[in-house]
Amino acid sequence: MDTIVFYDGTCPFCVYSARKLKKLDWMNKLKIFDLFTPGLLEKYNIPLEKAMKRIQVVKNGNVRKEGMEALLLISGRLPLLWIFIPFFWLSIKLGLGSKIYDWIAKNRILFPVPGYCPIPEPESEKK
Repeated sequence: MDTIVFYDGTCPFCVYSARKLKKLDWMNKLKIFDLFTPGLLEKYNIPLEKAMKRIQVVKNGNVRKEGMEALLLISGRLPLLWIFIPFFWLSIKLGLGSKIYDWIAKNRILFPVPGYCPIPEPESEKK
């Protein structure tokens, strides 16, 4: 079962997170790629704007998950992250998953992770 994770290779926060995922993936369940790899997003029909806003995961070549649902899928593949599954699942079921994910993404600077990159705001939100 292929589970492909796309991260922003220009973002220190995302690169750090991708490195941590690779270290936790001792059973080689994930394929982790920089979303700026030429032709990669097009191959999986992932819009760049979505990939820049939320983590994207493709399962079995055609099932795409993003944000909190992507984190749930990733956690299911990495035994050391299984402890987070109930939180991710419950937040999604309560309709809070996207809100929590987006808040954390917008406030990355509050978390003690090396580097920071702001998420570009869509034109509609800049007013």
